[in-house]
Amino acid sequence: MIKRVLPKPFQYFGNVRFFLFSLCLIISLFVAGIFFVLYNRTNDLLTQRIHEQAVSYENLIRHTKNWNYKYGGVYVEKRPGVESNAYLLRLGMNPDLKTETGEVLTIRNHAIMVDEIAQQTKRHEGVNFRAVSLKPLSDKNTPDEVEKVALKAFENGAKEFSRIELAGAHGSFYRYMMPLFVEPDCLTCHKSQGYKTGDIIGTMSISIPISQMVSEISANRLLISIAAILTIGILIGITYFLTWRLVIQLDAAQKSLKKLASTDELTGIKNRRQIMKRLEEEFERASRLHEPLCLIIIDIDHFKKINDNYGHPCGDQVLRQVAGRMNDNLRRYDSIGRIGGEEFLLVSPGSTIDEAGILAERLRETICGEQFGEEPCRFSISISAGVTTLLETDSKVDTLIKRADEALYRAKHSGRNRVEVA
Repeated sequence: MIKRVLPKPFQYFGNVRFFLFSLCLIISLFVAGIFFVLYNRTNDLLTQRIHEQAVSYENLIRHTKNWNYKYGGVYVEKRPGVESNAYLLRLGMNPDLKTETGEVLTIRNHAIMVDEIAQQTKRHEGVNFRAVSLKPLSDKNTPDEVEKVALKAFENGAKEFSRIELAGAHGSFYRYMMPLFVEPDCLTCHKSQGYKTGDIIGTMSISIPISQMVSEISANRLLISIAAILTIGILIGITYFLTWRLVIQLDAAQKSLKKLASTDELTGIKNRRQIMKRLEEEFERASRLHEPLCLIIIDIDHFKKINDNYGHPCGDQVLRQVAGRMNDNLRRYDSIGRIGGEEFLLVSPGSTIDEAGILAERLRETICGEQFGEEPCRFSISISAGVTTLLETDSKVDTLIKRADEALYRAKHSGRNRVEVA
């Protein structure tokens, strides 16, 4: 089975990937939400602009119609292309008037005037409006399906009606309607239909072409989508980069703290707490499996004189060099740590007492065969060592340490620069 190895920055932070994913998702949703609001707000403003335009047309038509009401209609010169009001003719009213100079004038009531203005507006601006009713006096005032829906809504109390029709046969349109109420002047023509003052007689239906607005909305949607994607990408990139850098720094700090917690700051080998922990682990394992375990306590001879004669910085340098030399001459599964001052503890699992004695002797010879310190102050030193092995009667590591310490004591008092076995 292949063991999966995490990338370096995630060695101590297994949840960082999930955190980054969650953070990027939150940023994406937040930015997308902002742009979604902006997009809807822009669309609402465009729609509001068209709505205000429709209301303006409705107001203008209503004021024009009221002006016509006020004067009971207006007369215009009957030129070629100007026809008499056929509806008034059917009612038995003569719409024409001949002047003393021989000119013929024909009356334009509010309905035909609005119709002619609508035709001119449609030719020049593309905006179409017309009066429609559920009881039309003319076929051209018959409502379509949308207008019928609006008229039903007005009968149920609606104040206005609007709808957007996209991509029809003649393009896209904004449909807007407001109810038309029966006024006293209206009864001249519509009394026979059963209307009374205040009734809803119909609606003024306004259709404004919005193909350009639809194009603007589409372009706006595209621009906002691109801006949102770029913004999300940049924010996620920055967030990912900064978070990654932070994780790397935290990972380095974690490793540094772990190393400081287990390493002697001066010599770089295991500190007292860590080597004692290793000894406890090996003691438990060896006792359980009945395997050999040896312990060596090493002390630098006359170390106090080094500090007194050459100073503490030199003494520290000697400690670093001695620790390094001994560590370089150990087996992979041996462990050495500094347990105080110039004293070191070496745990050698799987070694017999003879093998541990040979190891201690080799370390002693290595140290004696080299010079320590720095130029111009270089000198030779020696070490003493006490060696012991795990016995069946040993119930705790303190017993093992005590025997090794006693062996070291004998080595010191037997002239130093020697190895004693207990």
